[in-house]
Amino acid sequence: MQRRPVRSTSLKAVGYDAATQTLEIEYRHGGLVRYTGVPPAVHAALLQLPNKALFVEQVLDRNDYGREQLRG
Repeated sequence: MQRRPVRSTSLKAVGYDAATQTLEIEYRHGGLVRYTGVPPAVHAALLQLPNKALFVEQVLDRNDYGREQLRG
């Protein structure tokens, strides 16, 4: 999956595959997390908001999306 750079103090890049509803978030500290079952509207909202890290914490981590820590 190709990840694209985003403007964020915590997040470095975001990738999304609409066919599988898989979202990957790469953090500036080197971490990489994959979320599954993420609808396209949630991905679009993440890209539009100025505080992306807060969105990840409040929406992605607090809902029933699958979460896999891929790297650190």
